[in-house]
Amino acid sequence: MVLQSLPTSSGWRLFKIEGQLDFTGVPTVQTALCYVANRDACNLLIDLEDIRMADEKGLSGLVGAVRRVLSEHPRMRVAFVAPQEWLADGLARGDYSADIAVYHDGEEALKSISATVPQKAA
Repeated sequence: MVLQSLPTSSGWRLFKIEGQLDFTGVPTVQTALCYVANRDACNLLIDLEDIRMADEKGLSGLVGAVRRVLSEHPRMRVAFVAPQEWLADGLARGDYSADIAVYHDGEEALKSISATVPQKAA
């Protein structure tokens, strides 16, 4: 598994997960996501386009980490890029404290978030 965090020109931070999203990597993903959210306090675009393998534990761990981030930063906005239908469906049913957008490709996501006024999270 590879994790990357990069700023975007739209005021969002890209958090990219590559490779596997499974029970073995969940603690690393949770820790890294919380670290990025606490360090930058900016909106997050979580990119799962390069996930080759995922399981239910990985998905639920990611959903749990996003819930935690949103509870600690209620003004933060989060969006996902998830081209795999089952992964997108699972993320959309996450029961978050805020509206979450799920996009099927990165281009669609960047166009959508670029069209909105950047909002700095608290």
